[in-house]
This record gives sequence, structure tokens and C-alpha cells, in this order.
Amino acid sequence: MRRLLLLLVLGFGVSALTNADDRVEHGDWASQFREGMGEASTHDNGTAMFGMLCANRVCRYYFANGTPCEPGTNYPLMLTTKAGAVALDSVCEPMETANGEVMLYWFSESAQLNDALSRSESVGFAFPLTSGHFRTNVFSMAGYNEAIGRMVGVLLEGKNQPSQGAEASPAPEQVPDGDPVPTDIEIKKI
Repeated sequence: MRRLLLLLVLGFGVSALTNADDRVEHGDWASQFREGMGEASTHDNGTAMFGMLCANRVCRYYFANGTPCEPGTNYPLMLTTKAGAVALDSVCEPMETANGEVMLYWFSESAQLNDALSRSESVGFAFPLTSGHFRTNVFSMAGYNEAIGRMVGVLLEGKNQPSQGAEASPAPEQVPDGDPVPTDIEIKKI
């Protein structure tokens, strides 16, 4: 079921990047919709992407930095926010685009993570490489709250436009597939 959802969301993400039905810019972020699915995303000067895709009332974050990976394999990421740093376990899945295959690293949302992201002016990812070094990317969060609020408001709450101050994510009980949204991510000050 999880793999099927990822494949559906991956397929949407590819077409949505170039052919969105409804794309709106929100500062450094954008929100868009296609065939009942939504995406909110930003980029790091064209070298990496960070965003959230939602389908069937389930939302997942993704990160893409051009680093090859083994599909279906878990990879660690370090995410830094204004609230602190958190280690994330991501799953690699390939996505076909007009420019070739892109590897995406997916990780789950949680209320605590959403709150930390919504309060940050920028976030950074540290991605460990086999050489022992890290590849880093920094993303502006200007427009994050508006992009996520619009996407979630339209998809999960059935609104045409989200109200001011709309929540950035659904409550855990809104996830219909029976899998609770993880809330055990511990964000530590660094």
C-alpha cells in the first residue's frame, strides 16, 4: 500500500512540475494541484528541491538533491530548523521526468516537525555521502505557511481557498489509511 501511494504521488509530482492545473507562487514556495492531488515546494537555486505532496488525504515531505540511491532503501538525513536539528529516516524512490530520472527521498510529516518548519526562516539538509562528507542544501521558508495552508485547505478540508491562519497540516486522526502520523520525532536544540 505504501509503495503504491508513493508511486501515485511520484507520478503526480513529475507532471505537476511542468503541467499544473492551478499553480500559485507564495514567496519562495509554490502550491499547485492536479487530479485531486496537491504539492507545495521550493528549491535551492535549482540544485535541490524540498516540498510536500498530498494524495488521498495523506501527505509526505520529499527532498531531492541529485544524489543517486537504491530505490526502496532507507537513507538518513539531518534537518536543521529554528527549533533545532532532527535526524530523519527517508525512503528513496525514483521519479521519471522530461529531463530523465530524479531520485526523491521521502519522509513523514508530524505535528512537531510541521510546527518547527512553520517557525523557521530557512531550513537546512545535511545528506551523508559515501566519501564521509556531507552534501548540504538550505531552503528559504518564505511562503511555506501560505503554500502548505492553501494545499491542505483545498485538499483535506475541501476549501476553494484556505482561510488566513489555516493549519499547515492535518491532525493525525485525519489520516484515513489507519496509519497514525508519527509524532515521536524529537527536535533538539543545537
